[in-house]
Amino acid sequence: MPVIEQTPQRYLRSPRLEPVAGAGALLHVLSWSGDQECVLRFTLSDDGSVVGEPVATDHGPAIMGWAPGAPRPTDDPGAELEAKHRGWHVIVRHEGARSIVVVTPPSGGEFVVWSAIGIAAAPCIATAPGGAWVGFHHDVREDTGEPDIAKWIAVRFVDMEGRVFEPAAPMTDRDRDLAGEEQGFEFPSLVVGDDGAVDLFGRGSHNVYRQRLNAAGFSPREPIDDGRWGCRGRHASAVRLATGATLVARRGRRGILIERFDAPSGGAPELVPAEVEVGVGGSMTPHASAWSGPQVLFGDIQQHSAHSDGVGSADEPYLRARYRYGDDFAALTDHESFLGKRIGPGEWAYLQGVTEQHNAPGEFATIVAYEWTGKAYPGPGHKCVYLPGSGFPIVSRDRVPRGRELVEQIREQGALTGPHHIGWTGADAPGHDPIGQPVWEICSCHGCYEEPGNPLGYRGELHDQFAKPMLDTGLRFGFIANSDSHGLLWHHGECRKRDPFRTGLTAVLASERTRESILEALRMRRCYATSGAKILLDVQVAGFPMGSEIAVNGPVEVHAQALGTTDIARIELVTPSGVSASDEPGSPSVSFAAEVEAAYVYCRVTQADGEMAWSSPIFFDAP
Repeated sequence: MPVIEQTPQRYLRSPRLEPVAGAGALLHVLSWSGDQECVLRFTLSDDGSVVGEPVATDHGPAIMGWAPGAPRPTDDPGAELEAKHRGWHVIVRHEGARSIVVVTPPSGGEFVVWSAIGIAAAPCIATAPGGAWVGFHHDVREDTGEPDIAKWIAVRFVDMEGRVFEPAAPMTDRDRDLAGEEQGFEFPSLVVGDDGAVDLFGRGSHNVYRQRLNAAGFSPREPIDDGRWGCRGRHASAVRLATGATLVARRGRRGILIERFDAPSGGAPELVPAEVEVGVGGSMTPHASAWSGPQVLFGDIQQHSAHSDGVGSADEPYLRARYRYGDDFAALTDHESFLGKRIGPGEWAYLQGVTEQHNAPGEFATIVAYEWTGKAYPGPGHKCVYLPGSGFPIVSRDRVPRGRELVEQIREQGALTGPHHIGWTGADAPGHDPIGQPVWEICSCHGCYEEPGNPLGYRGELHDQFAKPMLDTGLRFGFIANSDSHGLLWHHGECRKRDPFRTGLTAVLASERTRESILEALRMRRCYATSGAKILLDVQVAGFPMGSEIAVNGPVEVHAQALGTTDIARIELVTPSGVSASDEPGSPSVSFAAEVEAAYVYCRVTQADGEMAWSSPIFFDAP
């Protein structure tokens, strides 16, 4: 298999094949070297091998991606939701919780191919005799019609009159309940053979597949990668050559992989009319209304997509958070450099563009962010960086490998950071700074890292790196929690819930749903962590909120109130010596007060169903 190797000096991404008259094809690749990106155009022979030297064009500081249709650069982040082929056009539109796939044939007009309460993305289109095949992925279950976690490819045929059909045969191997490392089937590409058979290419979470659709129905999916955990490209570009064979180009861990396949064969598949309006929708759980405390906003500010080692498009985390879960804010934190995958200036511009498109101040806030992936303990571990807005460059672990230096550089940007899964990869105590790193993530799909032996469990055995032992050394930081989801059910067997996106939530005491208000709450530690439930919690000492530093002389009275999503089994005040006071209300609502004398205190809430919440500590100093 031909491979165009990437190097530390030249990172390659987003291959796009273009057929040519006669033999071979052209391969267009986005290349990043130094502070410039460009398009490299390779000439390929019929077997995919490179002929001659590449031609470099379109030099500039950043190239977001490709325009729909012809391989030319674009600075429109919405281009990922469109595709064109020989006069046909398909687009995915998101209207609140609903996704709509719309096709326009060469003759004009718009025809809805698929519409549902759920998330669709990554459309592709390939012409065929009498019409065109359309592919896309979505998360709506075929058995219940409800939106779920795993995404799978769907294909439809649209004729010249705009009528929509689907294969009569069921799709082989489709399983939205897979629980291992390999899940889902997304980001499709289509190739149509001379006899009407179709080859479908797409990626799972950690593999790439070919699946044939012909007169016999769907074949089993055939893996064409090694299936190892890694950061592959999203799309496999596939084209028919003049000889009839198929060439496929995709980004692997080493560079651009090119593979030749025989032409699709076996005859055109049987078709039946397709249902266009599908699904039954979903419902969001509203925030509790019987709450007398300060306004609390909830969000998940650590999750991953197929732009690193997760699944799904960059739009999906924001759509899911806002319209499915009813969250108030969200962030996408893909690894900026991990397992051979790097986010260069063009891809970073794209991710920022998507984040800005979903930002709706006052209604829903998005935060520009990424994950800095340092070496595990005794290295600095992993940290997420939260920026005040777009336009700031990534501080890469490839240039800045030490946690302290990272914190210093992002402070200059007005950003903040925090470590996560600290008992697994380390907390980086030497790199801690209470201003640049004001919060630590203590719960996620990887488990709970408040203190060793907690009931939620955890990955890793670095017990001295947990939050409470670190507080006991004198470090000061607030608590947050996030899913750290990569879009996999049960986080491939590592987490306690089927839905990995509800394994951790950050709650902030903020006056408005804006990026600025949420980041300010994090800086001031006016925030707390939950295990995924929207538990309302307020803790005060003499009117000072959680996260405060107070000068005191002697004992203080701590006031806590909580409103759970179900009965609260226990509410506890935790100090360096352990639990100093507690109550067992056995009801959803509780108000609680107790006197403590300690270096810090935080409140821990445990519901009857096992869900938990932890306030950020209040710290005490001698006057």
